[in-house]
Amino acid sequence: MTPPSASPESAKSPGIDAPLRLLVVDDDDVDRERVSRLLAKIHLKSAVTEAASLEQAREAMSNGEFDCVFLDYQLGDDVGVELLHDISHGSLNYVPVVMVTGNSNERLVVEAMQGGAYDFIPKTQLHVDLLETVLVNSLLRANLERELKTKRERLEYLSFYDTLTGLPNRALFFDRLEQTLLSAKRNQRSFAVIQIDLNLFKKVNDCYGHAAGDTVLAVAAQRIKKALRATDSVARLGGDEFAAVLTDIDSVETTFSVAEKIVAAVAEPITDDRLMVSVGAAVGISLYPAQGDDAQTLLLKADRAMYAAKRAGTNHMLYAEGMEAVQQRPMLDISRIQQAIDRNELFMEFQPMVELASRKVNGAEALVRWRTASGEIISPGMFIPLAERSPIIRSLSYLVLNKVLDQMQAWLASGLRLPVSANLSARLLDDNELPARVFRGLAARGLPASLLTLELTETALMSNLEQAQKVLGELIGGGVRVSIDDFGAGFTSFKYLRQLEVSEIKIDMAFTSDMSSGSRDSVIVRSIATLASGFGIPAVAEGIENLANCETLLELGCHSGQGYGIARPMAGEAIPEWIARWESAVDTGAPKTVH
Repeated sequence: MTPPSASPESAKSPGIDAPLRLLVVDDDDVDRERVSRLLAKIHLKSAVTEAASLEQAREAMSNGEFDCVFLDYQLGDDVGVELLHDISHGSLNYVPVVMVTGNSNERLVVEAMQGGAYDFIPKTQLHVDLLETVLVNSLLRANLERELKTKRERLEYLSFYDTLTGLPNRALFFDRLEQTLLSAKRNQRSFAVIQIDLNLFKKVNDCYGHAAGDTVLAVAAQRIKKALRATDSVARLGGDEFAAVLTDIDSVETTFSVAEKIVAAVAEPITDDRLMVSVGAAVGISLYPAQGDDAQTLLLKADRAMYAAKRAGTNHMLYAEGMEAVQQRPMLDISRIQQAIDRNELFMEFQPMVELASRKVNGAEALVRWRTASGEIISPGMFIPLAERSPIIRSLSYLVLNKVLDQMQAWLASGLRLPVSANLSARLLDDNELPARVFRGLAARGLPASLLTLELTETALMSNLEQAQKVLGELIGGGVRVSIDDFGAGFTSFKYLRQLEVSEIKIDMAFTSDMSSGSRDSVIVRSIATLASGFGIPAVAEGIENLANCETLLELGCHSGQGYGIARPMAGEAIPEWIARWESAVDTGAPKTVH
């Protein structure tokens, strides 16, 4: 049974005084009336609708909306789980269902909970307080899941779309480009990739400010989109650069015509009540299959053609051989990542994690970095997603693991016993040799398995749950800990927390950014931490920006935390000194951010 976790009033949505709409489904008249009578005595205002059969229940739900359903397991010749299945797998999947039955068979309880029931009440235990507790907690859970769904949809949008212009971003552009490539190869069709760069954009920012620059970008984006055909696709790659895929191109002249339309559209004056400016555009073009048969090559050549057009003072230019000789900005590809591995250009940094109650250091997260031969630091966000789409992710992942274990060994030799968490690619879950390699690495360095935590995102776990359970089960059985990273941003059901024997969950920083009292994010953080605690799993808050948030997150139920407000990632050699300074500050009662 669900323990009480909140007052009845907290289950209500703010500003909504309408009574709760409750549906009681039971074929036994006496039992149905008894449940309805007890519900009428709870502290929350409610309007109860009764149904005596599966057919009546379905009719009631088709004619109106309900906040909660109390459902008998046995409905004459039918079973209530049929209606439960309708709700769980339909558009009403966030309507909580509480099973009520006179049968004490534990198998039925398991079946109902697996089918999506929020709770289960034996008829022998029916009383007002229990009904109210179950109702309140079911409503809170339903609200939480709706909030998480909204956040997930927002995060998914941010992952694939540019918020300023509303256009697809680089990630979605490459996905669409890959789909166009597959279709063109299958149907033996041609298409064009064009890259567009705005002229004089920097001057707009310098003269009128970034707000004006944003206006120019937004207007230019819509003009470019309008100049294209419905079958074409345009994206903002970043800054003032855009790219488009023109499908089913029958001639170079067609591409030139589209490029000229884009240039003419962008060149029109942009006015509002603050400014009137004109910017131009340079367009570079590459054609499939003449200039390449893969996405990276086609975009690279369009990029080079665009810069050639700028240098030539013309509006657009088709890629031509010899443009490679012109110095361009380097683009990442798999070969460059392989070179980085071969040249030992990848290195590790570690971000400390502290227990929020005591402020004592209780671990660190390992983060891979890339420093090129010229000294440039390339963000993991630039090369990890690319590596994930290639077999190179396997060698990259094991390289990172070995570097992490080497650092842990060095710390242990100096007397520092520090648990470390390292990110694990979803691709490695397909490698049945993973557990053996991890255990060999630990044993070779004399490291206890309990010091290592492997972090996976929710999406990684859900992509192949059966395989994840197999591989992670071996690791967990050998003492390695498993953490779910960015919790709340993916699609994990709470029931999987038990199946996978997770050691901790890390609450995504998207939820910890706004810790103001009563904010929606603080409600979500508290709810996730409370539910995790119910499973005996500590919740770790990511993205702590200042120490004041530590107290707030502790009050919300988080066990540990990490973020720039505590410490930025640092070299492994710097960790012991940092810990000494941090814990000295803790001992004096004045912990502060130490960089």
